[in-house]
Amino acid sequence: MAETVKIELTMYGIAEVLKWCVEKNHGRIPGTDTAGFKRMQALLAEKPQSGDYFTLDQFWKKKVVLELTPQEVETIDRCLYDIPNFENVQLPQIRHKFWPKQQTP
Repeated sequence: MAETVKIELTMYGIAEVLKWCVEKNHGRIPGTDTAGFKRMQALLAEKPQSGDYFTLDQFWKKKVVLELTPQEVETIDRCLYDIPNFENVQLPQIRHKFWPKQQTP
């Protein structure tokens, strides 16, 4: 089995990663169709359809430990820190609150 990195993220963090890696770049970023990204999309699909604030708040704050390959981590780093997105919008400052800055070897 390939080497993986365990990263703890909140559901909100997963939503932001998918927003900046997939939605904002309109599929322009290669490597976002891997098992790790599909797992994040599946977790996000579990969002309650209820309009109840408490239920939604609990969902967004729920922490999940993801096992990602080093290539997936590198792709997410590129999306959140390095490259401009397709719409040429400034990268989000909030990324520092939910995505741990990876150490480059």
